[in-house]
Amino acid sequence: MAAQHLKGALAAALQPRAKQRAERLERHAARALDWEQVRPLYERLAPTALSLRMLRELAPMGDEQARAACARASEAIELCGHGAEPPLAGAGDPLPALVHVHTAGRPLSDEELAAMLSYFACVERLAEWLRSIVRQAPALGALAVGMPDFAPLVARLDKLVDERGAVRDEASPLVARLKRESSKASEAVDAALRGLTARTEIRAVLSDVAPHRRGGRPVLAVRAKSSGRVPGIVHDRSQSGETVFIEPREVVLLGNRLVELESDLRREIERVYLEATRAILEHEPAVVESAERVGRLELALVAARYARQAGARIPRLVGREGLVLKQARHPLLVEQVSAGRIQEVVPIDLRLGDAFDLLLVTGPNTGGKTLALKTTGLAALCVRMGLPFPCGEGSAMPLYDGIVADIGDEQQIAQNLSTFSSHLARIKEGLGRATANTLVLLDELGGGTDPDEGAALSEALLEHLVALRAPTIATTHIGKLKEFAFRVARAENASVEFDPQTLMPRYRLIVGTPGESGALVVARRLGLPAKLVERARERLEKKDAERESLFAQVRHAREKAEELRAAAESQLKSAAEVQRAAALEHQAVERRSELLETEAQRTIEERVRAARARLLELRPRLEQVPAALKKELLEALAGIDADLSGAALSEKRQSFLDGLKEGQFVFLPRLRQRVPVKKLDKKKRTALVLLGGKPMEVGFDEITSFEAR
Repeated sequence: MAAQHLKGALAAALQPRAKQRAERLERHAARALDWEQVRPLYERLAPTALSLRMLRELAPMGDEQARAACARASEAIELCGHGAEPPLAGAGDPLPALVHVHTAGRPLSDEELAAMLSYFACVERLAEWLRSIVRQAPALGALAVGMPDFAPLVARLDKLVDERGAVRDEASPLVARLKRESSKASEAVDAALRGLTARTEIRAVLSDVAPHRRGGRPVLAVRAKSSGRVPGIVHDRSQSGETVFIEPREVVLLGNRLVELESDLRREIERVYLEATRAILEHEPAVVESAERVGRLELALVAARYARQAGARIPRLVGREGLVLKQARHPLLVEQVSAGRIQEVVPIDLRLGDAFDLLLVTGPNTGGKTLALKTTGLAALCVRMGLPFPCGEGSAMPLYDGIVADIGDEQQIAQNLSTFSSHLARIKEGLGRATANTLVLLDELGGGTDPDEGAALSEALLEHLVALRAPTIATTHIGKLKEFAFRVARAENASVEFDPQTLMPRYRLIVGTPGESGALVVARRLGLPAKLVERARERLEKKDAERESLFAQVRHAREKAEELRAAAESQLKSAAEVQRAAALEHQAVERRSELLETEAQRTIEERVRAARARLLELRPRLEQVPAALKKELLEALAGIDADLSGAALSEKRQSFLDGLKEGQFVFLPRLRQRVPVKKLDKKKRTALVLLGGKPMEVGFDEITSFEAR
C-alpha cells in the first residue's frame, strides 16, 4: 500500500498545531506557573493511553469549551463519589496506529486490528452508559450525542478477522483453500521426516529426532561429523558447531510445495489485512471524532480521581464579580505531603475583583508571597483546562482570557539583560496583551534597582493596571507602594504573616493589611550588635515612623473589618445551610402529605367500590318489591350512588379524570391490571380499555392513576 499523507481529521487530532498550542499555554503563563511540573500529577491518573496523550496535548480552551469541560469534571466527581465509573474496558488510543498506517504505508497488524475491535466495542458500551446518565449528568451525557456508530464497520471486520485480529478461514475462498492445502502439505512433510527418522541408519546420526524448521524449511538435526550420511541441503549450524540442520533430499520437493503455499497464504492474509485497514480508514473521521469524545470522558475521570486524591474541586465559574480562593493549596506541596516529605500545607484564602482589582502583597522574604501568586495563577490555568484544583468549598474563578506572570528573578544572560531589565522585558510583553479580563501576577515589583525610581515606575505601572481594571496581584518590598494601595479606590493591601519571635513565616495571607519586611526585628533576633540596630532605627525618618504608626492603626482597623467580614460570611453560610435544611424538610413534608393523601384516596375508593358493589347486588331484589315501593327505593339507591361518587372525588382525582387522554395507561383495581385507554366517553363517564389485547368498557369509578397495594 502506497504511503499516504495524513488526512485532515487525523492531522488535527494527532498533530495539533504545536505553535498555536504553545501560544495558548504561553498566553496563560504555563511555564512561569510550573505547569510542566504539575501536569504529571494528573497524567499518572490517566486510565488509558488516550487520556495520557490528551493530557500531554492539553492547553487552555475557549470559554464555551472550558465551561463544558468544567461541567463534565464536576459531574464525574459527583458520579465517582457514588461509585459510578464509565466502563472503559478495552479502551485505548486508536489514532497512533492509523498514523503509522499513513506514514509507514503498511496495513494494520493483527494486534492493532484486535485493539481496534476492542476499542469499537468499548465505544458502544460508553455511548450506552452516557445515555443512561444524561439526566443526572447532562454535560457528560452530551458526549453520547453524535457518538459514531461502528456497528456496520464491526460487522464488516468480523467477517475478516476474529477478536484476536487473526484472519478467519471464511475471510475469502482463497484463504480457506490455501489453509487446507498448507495443512495437508505440512502433514506430508512431517510424515516424510518421521519416515526418515524411523530408519536406523538415519536415527543413529541425529542429535535430536524431532523435526525442526530453519528459514521456513523442514530440517533434521544431524551430528556435524556424520552430516555426509544424510544427503540434502544444509540450512544452519548450531552455536557449538556440533550439529548441522539438513533438509533431506527426500523432502525438498515437499518443502518447496509447502513454502509456496505458505507464501501464497501470507500474501492473501496481507491482502485481507489491507482490506480491513481500508475499511477502517473509510471511517477515519468517525474514529477521530469518537477518540475526541472518549478522551473528554477520560479527562473527566482523571479529574474525579485527582479530586478524590488531592481534595480538589472545580471552583464555581463566575464573571467579573471576582476570584475567590478558599483553603487553596499548591498541587506540588499537596504531593509533598502525600509523599511524606513535608507535614502539612498552610492553605491560602484570597479574593480579587469584587471590591478591588489590585491586591498588593507585602511582607518578609520566604513568607509565601510568591507561593500565593503561583497558586492563584495555577488555579486559573487549571480551570481553563477543565481540571480540578486543591481548594475549599466556596471557591470561585473567572475564565480569564490570559495570564501575565512576571515571577522569578532569572537573568536573561543570553540577551545580556540584568535582573531588573528581564523583569521589565516580561512586563512590557504582558502589558501589550493585558485586558480587563487578564490576570496579572507581578513578583517583587520595583526590585533590582534604585528604591525611589523603582517605586515611581511601579506606581505608574499599577496606576495603568487599575485604570485598565485588569485583575492584578503584585508582591513588593517597597514601603511607598503600601500608600498607593491605601489611597487608590480599586486597590487593596495584603500581607503574609511572620512570627518575629521564631523568625519563621506562617504562610498565611491577610487581605486588607499591609506587611512589614521586619528587617530590624530579624537583625536583632539574629544577634546583630544592638548599637547598629538602634542606629538604624534612629536613621528612619520621622515621617516614616509616623507612616508606620498610621499603617499600624489602619492595619488594626482592617484586621477588625476582615474579622467582621469572615464572621458575616460564616453567618451567611450557616443561614444558607439552615435554609437548605428547611427546604429539604419542606420537601419531605410535602412528599409525606402526598403519600398520606394518596393512601387516603386509595382507601376511600376501595370502600366506595365495595359499597357500590353491594348496591348492585340489591338491584335485582327490587323486582320482588311492590311497584310503588320499588320506585321509591330506586330513587333512594340512585341518591346513595351519587353520594358515593362524590365521596370518592378529591381534587387530585378530579384533576386526574379531567386530564385523562386516549393512549394513557390507567390501573383497574378490581382486576389488578395496568391497561391502556383506547377511547373515552366523558359524558357517559366510561372508558374503552385494552385488556389482554381485547377491548373492555369500564366506568370512571373503576379506574385510578395508582396501583393498589
